[in-house]
Amino acid sequence: MREPNKVARLLLAVVVGSSVFADYWEYSRQYHANPDIWMDVLRGTADAPQQYRIGVPKAADFIARHAHLGLRHALTFIDLFSAAVAVILLYVLFERSDTYRRASNAVRWMGAASFLFLLHLYLSWVTWYQRPETLASALTLAATLVLASSRFPPTSAAGGSGRVLGMLALAAIQGFIRADIAFAAHIGLVLACLVSPAQGLALGRKLQAATSVIALLLAGGIQFYLMHLVYPHAAYGKSGVIEVGRNLTNPVGILAFVLFMIPCAWLASQVAATRKLPDAANLGLLLGAAVYFLMWFAVGRIEEVRIFLPYAVALIPLTVEYAIRHFIHVDSGQADKMQMVDSHIS
Repeated sequence: MREPNKVARLLLAVVVGSSVFADYWEYSRQYHANPDIWMDVLRGTADAPQQYRIGVPKAADFIARHAHLGLRHALTFIDLFSAAVAVILLYVLFERSDTYRRASNAVRWMGAASFLFLLHLYLSWVTWYQRPETLASALTLAATLVLASSRFPPTSAAGGSGRVLGMLALAAIQGFIRADIAFAAHIGLVLACLVSPAQGLALGRKLQAATSVIALLLAGGIQFYLMHLVYPHAAYGKSGVIEVGRNLTNPVGILAFVLFMIPCAWLASQVAATRKLPDAANLGLLLGAAVYFLMWFAVGRIEEVRIFLPYAVALIPLTVEYAIRHFIHVDSGQADKMQMVDSHIS
């Protein structure tokens, strides 16, 4: 049986291309309904918290002006680049897992199909309460996971320094896109360094913890700078800051939330049921997702599921690994069990 690598990559490209095509038409629809859409963010007159998320609109405006494109075209280009790179990084991360490497071709095909299913499921929600920071945040989160993971080991001391600088740069960039995502991610990595062995961390526990502390302070500092120094006049308008009561009494919001969160809830249940923690980098991502989930439920609207989409997409490799272990009973640490599965499937 052939390996799924080439076919999976082709289908991943089709899924990303199809999703971004629909993404463009939503940008276009919004533009034709209101040609000044997103201009309030660029002018500094938008309501909070959208006014603090200037990274992607500013970058899109720069591209649009210098490439003589419409703002909607530049936003689509950023989304296409972000989604494509994030998906490539995450799929390679999945391919480098012990679960995938020890699996037979039949199990690898099952893993590739599961990865494609989850990606298609999540990306189908991009245009539901569409915002330009969603896919860019998925890219920075995926890149942070790759830099933290020992599945991409540093080749030298300089490589380790480069990872530290890369994670800090990503945290700074994310601070201008949506700071709470980077803040929660690095809280998760710090917690993983405290409760988990160093296995899975490219930098080791101490250096990763120190890097993450600096990164979360950097993202939080940028958010403070934007809120209190650059845009102190931005107000929350008609929407309240605390949304817990509304989230618990909104049937449509609860339905969207349940439909979107089923795979993430299943992953959390599997981690709890098996009592077998993932490697430290993925554990950090999972803990960061838990922190972000609480933040989202408290101050965000749960029907706007694209808020959690960057974490959901970044968790796809881990979700597929647990699915393989659960449904195929592959234990990545025991080669003899893997041989039994291979013989059974064949």
